[in-house]
Amino acid sequence: MKAVIKIIRVILSIVLGILILANLWLLAAQYLLKQDPPKLLGYSQLIVTSGSMEPAFSPGDVVIIHEEESYNLGDIITFRIGGDALVTHRIVGKLSEGFITKGDANNVEDENLAPPYRIVGKVVTAVEGMGAFLNFLKSPLGLLVIIVIGFLLIELPTFMDRRNRGSKGRYSEGE
Repeated sequence: MKAVIKIIRVILSIVLGILILANLWLLAAQYLLKQDPPKLLGYSQLIVTSGSMEPAFSPGDVVIIHEEESYNLGDIITFRIGGDALVTHRIVGKLSEGFITKGDANNVEDENLAPPYRIVGKVVTAVEGMGAFLNFLKSPLGLLVIIVIGFLLIELPTFMDRRNRGSKGRYSEGE
């Protein structure tokens, strides 16, 4: 039983370590390297904030995007409009100047084209309802919670083992 607990502890420690490193990288990429959105291994995550793509995605879902060499009709892409605003809509047409896009829940096509140089990437997957959790993990409090859990995973078994050994010693002395 102790071996199983030790294996689980090691696995959880590795997962938490990866989460901490990924979190630190994303924070550094966003704030120090000024990547918007920040990328990890070429992938970016965005949290859906509107219902324009329902039923494909809903507000609070997380979409994972990856920059591609080319885009096709039917692809769901994220692109910049205006200054830095990001929009994630489906490609419904193509002109020489760029792509015609439309939100699945919208009645009309988008007013502006999405030229290739403004495309951030193509949606490769979506995770339903993970937005609030990711926002928490990206916060300083979320990072602190991950570190504290990691510390507890590493140190709590050692503390419990010492405590059990100490209490056994006390009982044997009193007998």
